[in-house]
Amino acid sequence: MKRSQAMQVTTYYINNIPVYIRNLPSGDIAVWHPYNLKLGSIIYGICIGHGYWDSDYKNWIIFNGFASHVISAIHARSSYHV
Repeated sequence: MKRSQAMQVTTYYINNIPVYIRNLPSGDIAVWHPYNLKLGSIIYGICIGHGYWDSDYKNWIIFNGFASHVISAIHARSSYHV
């Protein structure tokens, strides 16, 4: 896991591909990763039902009440942390 202080972004790696989690002013979180079908399927399974897909930004917006659950699930799937 790597935290960027300026942007409040946490980075996890699943199958050596970064997954970025950013805190939003609303208390929700944004989850973004580079395009990858296998990783997309994993992230979809974690995020579905806990927020919505924002097609403008091509990321998931996870509602505040589910943020810790989604972060924990991504953390559990991560192959390593930096």
